[in-house]
Formats: sequence, structure tokens, C-alpha cells
Amino acid sequence: MMQRRGGIALGIVLALVAVVAVAIALFDWNLLRGPIAERVTRATGRSFAIRGDLTVDWSRHPTITARDVVLGNARWSTEPTMASVRAISVRIDPWPLFSRRVALPVLTVDAPQVHLERNPRGQDNWHDLLPKSDTPSRWRFDVDTIRINEGRLRWLDRPAGSDVSVTVRSQGKDVRDSTLQFSATGQYQRQALQLAGRVGSPQRLQQALADRNRNYPLQFAGTVGTTRVAANGQVRGLQRLEGLDAQFELSGPSLAALYPILGVPLPATPRYAVSGRLRHDAAVWDLSKIAGRIGNSDIAGDFRVDRGRTPQFISANLHSQRLDLADLSGFLGARDNQSGKPKTVPGPRVLPQARFSVEKLNVANADVKLRGRRIQTADLPLDDFNAHLLLQDGVLTLDPLEFGVAGGKLAGKVRLNSRAAPIETRIALQASHMSLRRLVPKLDLGEKASAGLVGGRAQLAMRGDSVAQMAASADGELALLMQGGRTSKLLMRLANLDLAYSAAILLFGDEQIDIRCAVAGFGAKDGRLTANTLLLDTEKQVVNGQGWINLKDETLALQLRAKPKDISLVALRGPILIDGTLGKPQVRPSLAQPAGRAAVAAALATVAPPLALLPLIDLGGAKDAPCAQLLAKPQTKTAPAVTPKPGARPGTTPTPQPHERQGTWNRR
Repeated sequence: MMQRRGGIALGIVLALVAVVAVAIALFDWNLLRGPIAERVTRATGRSFAIRGDLTVDWSRHPTITARDVVLGNARWSTEPTMASVRAISVRIDPWPLFSRRVALPVLTVDAPQVHLERNPRGQDNWHDLLPKSDTPSRWRFDVDTIRINEGRLRWLDRPAGSDVSVTVRSQGKDVRDSTLQFSATGQYQRQALQLAGRVGSPQRLQQALADRNRNYPLQFAGTVGTTRVAANGQVRGLQRLEGLDAQFELSGPSLAALYPILGVPLPATPRYAVSGRLRHDAAVWDLSKIAGRIGNSDIAGDFRVDRGRTPQFISANLHSQRLDLADLSGFLGARDNQSGKPKTVPGPRVLPQARFSVEKLNVANADVKLRGRRIQTADLPLDDFNAHLLLQDGVLTLDPLEFGVAGGKLAGKVRLNSRAAPIETRIALQASHMSLRRLVPKLDLGEKASAGLVGGRAQLAMRGDSVAQMAASADGELALLMQGGRTSKLLMRLANLDLAYSAAILLFGDEQIDIRCAVAGFGAKDGRLTANTLLLDTEKQVVNGQGWINLKDETLALQLRAKPKDISLVALRGPILIDGTLGKPQVRPSLAQPAGRAAVAAALATVAPPLALLPLIDLGGAKDAPCAQLLAKPQTKTAPAVTPKPGARPGTTPTPQPHERQGTWNRR
């Protein structure tokens, strides 16, 4: 009897199960599309629809498939759809549901398309997508395997000028360990973008999104604008990109091209290629172990950007074993930002006329140190280089700024205030113990001649938005000094057009004479450099000079006149003129005075031949210059014009100052 009742009960249960199974199998799951869409719309505030079939395949792990699923966009967007999928399939393990855990052994997304957007007002279309709750959910979601087929994502950031399309697909036979291959094209920060790479599996992506301490692998290469970039590393805190640790490579025509991409103000440079380690933690980007080349220079060191400060703060410690100063000409505005090529100076000018980018000086503060061991330049023999750059609220200071020059040293300080309009610049330089022969190797001093040690100083205040404008407004003083050395006796005699002694030297051989001192002192006023001291004193002659250099139009007019310390029988005593432009200076003798002396001598020869040499005789008598006094304190400031004293004899005229002397060489 009991067995019979048990059999009947089992039969009823099996029948009910069969009825339920038949009912489920015959149930039209599409009837649930409306309720599901209504609930999702209410939760997200966006329209939602399952426009295709909703089906369930029953097995030990039932699979639910929804086709043609569409999620609407924010109301302000011009794109009606934020996300859509051709089909999404979810395989469910039903038993963990009893413990409030949704376990999904497999999640397959077919042809997903996602549109992420930020409008000109800074609103994004994903921020308020999911409702916020102060109470954590009691349900937990676990996904074992995710597979994406033909995924597409569009990132549109109108304020930043970015419109990027990304295609994503799973790669690999083992879906658990498969990677996501991606390619990206479009515009980033108004720069053409083309990237390709791969990231970790969807499972690792899910884990990284859920746990901020998990790393997510990332590898890509491509171009942004004219810059080629490659990286291989890991991302931490994927939701907010809190951390990054990767090996990177960057190359391009100019570092300045990175400014619209990264927002870091870098100077224009020639073509570069650098690599190193890039780490990102919160608001700090740290580039370490940098190695590479910029133009003809090698570069190494560390570079750090702190975006958490306002403005951002840049610190760097860079060094170079071989530094070409031409590669740093971008600091002077002499290179194009995008191409990195030198800018041509129009016409015969030599001073760069390109305007400085004041914008870059105000988007960051900086503390940068740069050292170079071997220095390459077109003309100057530099030994090493040391600079410390500070940028604080638009005021740039180079202190110290040091060069090893021709065995000596050039050191100083530069201050540039970009907050003033035009830019205010102050320069203070001091030079010492420089060898003239090394400083000007093309200067022909004779085979046995030697050059002394050169020093000097400069104090200049300038205003202007380019190097040319600054030079054209220069106020201050400059001085160049030399002590010691030897030069050719013939050279000094020819400087005075001393024909008798020059002929004797040619017949009996040249000699070397000591240089007591050489002093050049210029006063600068509104871009005009006036020679207030221009002197070369040797044991046989004193050479004095006068004139000016005009930095506004880059012209010069200098006059050098030699006076012997001993007697000469035939001396035309013609001055030497140096004029023309800074780009093409001309050195020539002034023939007016020698021609006059020769004409007088010829006239006397016709009247009284024994007196013909009298106009050509120079009795000499030049005194030694006060070298010690001039070397200690050269005259750089223009002395005021001398006015006659009361009671002076009629007809006396005060000696004009060098800048007041008249003549074709001093007409400006």
C-alpha cells in the first residue's frame, strides 16, 4: 500500500515537473520585454528596449539571450542612442542565487556599440546613468568569462576637440585568457590619432574595475598628430586611471608638438626620440630613466609633472654627454613648434624675430636643472654647461647660467617677466680667463703670436616679445677686457699704414711685440651701443677706437686709429673703418687722410724735393695707456658733453665725446 502511494506521489511530482517544463518551454519570453524595459528605464532615467527576441535555452546552466538591445542617450545629446548590442547572452548558474550571488559562467556580447560624450558645458552622458545608493547592495555579481565580438566605442569630447572611434574584439582560443585587441582612429585634442594595441582579458577588466588595487595590462603603439608613441605596462585603479606603470617611447619632429596633447609646455626642438619609464599616481606623472636624442644632443634624466597643483608644477633633472646648443634655440623662439625646423630670419637680419609664446610661461611653474659635458656650437669653444631654470607665475629665471668658454668661464643670471607687456628681461653676465686664440680661432695673429686672457661683463635691461625686439631696446653696459699676449709687429705697423717700418720688417724679418691690454667698453641706450672705451695698447703702438653698434637695424660703424710710440719716416696714418651690418661687417682703410698726406708730399716734391717726406713723418710720442685702471674699471657709460668754462678764450672748442664726433662713419 505504501509503495503504491509513494509511486502515485512520485508520478504526480513528475507530472507537475513535466507540466512546468512544457509550460516553460512553450512560454513566450518576449512577453517580459516590456516589463524589463520599463524597470531599466525607471532605474536609469534613459529609454531602454529589447527590440529583438528574448529567449531562454534550458540546461544545467540556462542561457538567456536578448537581441537588438538599445539604451537611449542623455536628453542634451544629438545622438539618440548611447549603447546598443546585436545580441547579449548570459549563462547563469542558478544555485548561487539562493545565497544572493549572481554567478555568470559566460557573458557574450555581440557587436556592442557605445557612445560616450561630453558637451561644451562639461556634462557627460554616463555620470548619472546608474542610481546612487548609500546602502550597499546585498547582491554580488561574478563573471567568469566575457567575450566581445566586433565591439565599437566612440569617444566625443567637444570642449577638448576629441572624437575617437575604437574597435574592440576578443583574441585567443581560450576565452578565459584571451586579450582584447583594439584600434583607435579620429581626433584627439584636435590632433589626428591612430593607435592599435591590446589590453587584458575581459575577466581582468572586470576585476580591475571592481578592485582599484588590481593592475590591468596595456600595450599600444601609433601616432597622435606628428608624434609617434608606444607604451607597454599596467594600469591601476582603472575607473579613474589612478595609476600607470609602463615603458614608453616617444618620437617626433618637435617636443613643442606635445603641448596640445599633454598640456605640458615644452620648447620647440629638432627631431627627437626618447624612451623611459612612465608612472602615474593620482595627479603626478613621473618619467624616469629617460634616454634618447634631441637633434644632435643626447639626453638623460628624470622629468615629473604634478597636475594636482595650480598651475601644474614641472620638475626635471636632465643631463647630456654631448649637447648641441643649436638644439636649444627653441627657447629663443628660433624654431617652429610643429616642424622643429629653424625659423629663417627675413632679409639680412641675424637676430631671431619670432615672438615668444607667453601662454606656455603661464600654464605651469617649473624647477628644471640641465647639465651638459661636451658642448657643440657653430663658433664658440664651450667646455660644459650648467643651468637652473625656475618658472614662477610667469616669471622665468635662469640662475645660475654657466658655460665653460675657451678655457675660462661665462656665468650669469637671466630674468624674464612674461606678465609685463611687452616682456621685461634683465641679463647679468660675467666672463673670465677666456683664451682669445680659442675664443676666435679664425683670428690671424701670426704663427708666433699668442693671445692673452679675455674677460668681461654685461648688465642689460630690455623689453620686447622677441630676441630682436629685446636687443633693440637694450639699456645698460658691456665691457670686454684682455691682458697679456703677443702680436705681430708687422700687423701693428700696417694698422698705422707705416710704410717705412713695414718695408724694413719685410726685409729683415718680423718680430713679436707685447700686448699690454685691450679694453672695449660700450654704453647701451635704447638698442644703441656706443663705444666709450675702445683701446689696444702694445709696446710699440696704441690703437684707439670710436663708434657705435645699432641693434635696431643691426648696423655698425667703428673707427680704429693707431698712434706709434716711436718715430716713423713714412707713415700715412689712415684709420681703419669697420661698418656694414652685423651679418656682413666690412673692414677697410679710410683713404681720405692718407690720400691728403700723399698729395701734400707730392706737391712739396715738385717745389722742394728735400721737403717731400715731411708730411709723411710721424714723430710718434703715444703714451702708455693706464691699463691697470682700465682693466679694473673700464669706461662704459657715455660721459656728458663738455661745455666751455666761463672766461675761456674765444675760439677754443671742447673735445667732443666719441658719440658726438662727426664723419661718415658716425652719421647715425
